Formats: sequence, structure tokens, C-alpha cells
Amino acid sequence: MNIGSTSGSSFSIATAGIQQSSEQVKQSAQQVVEATTARPAQGTVEATEALVKLKEGEQGVAMNAKVLDAADKQIGTLLDVQA
Repeated sequence: MNIGSTSGSSFSIATAGIQQSSEQVKQSAQQVVEATTARPAQGTVEATEALVKLKEGEQGVAMNAKVLDAADKQIGTLLDVQA
């Protein structure tokens, strides 16, 4: 039984989502730093937008982690039933 490695499985989709969200967090954090240190008087809007994207990325990681947890529990249940 090959559940977790098939294309389109919840594991692969959630893992890709975590990677994408983590990259968004990384980029947004860098934008916050640049907006607040380079030109603080003009960077308020840029910093705000970057902080919103940072929060979106954090929530994306959290949601995809919940998907991974649910998939893990589902596979555990299937293994218990089969055993």
C-alpha cells in the first residue's frame, strides 16, 4: 500500500503548502526588515503589507500542518483496522 507518496495525496499537497508558506514567511520577514531599516519614514505602507503577508504565511504553515496531522491520524486508523 503506497498512500503517502502518490501525486495528489494529502501528504504531498500539505508538504508543498508548508514549503510555499515558509518561503512566503521568509520573504515577508526580509521585506519587513528592509522597510523598517532602510527608509522608516516611507516604509510604513511597505512594512504593513509585508506584515500582512507574513501573517498569511504563518497561517498557511499552520493550516497545512493540521492537514498533515489529520492525514497521519487517518493512515494510523487505516493501519489499525487492517492489523
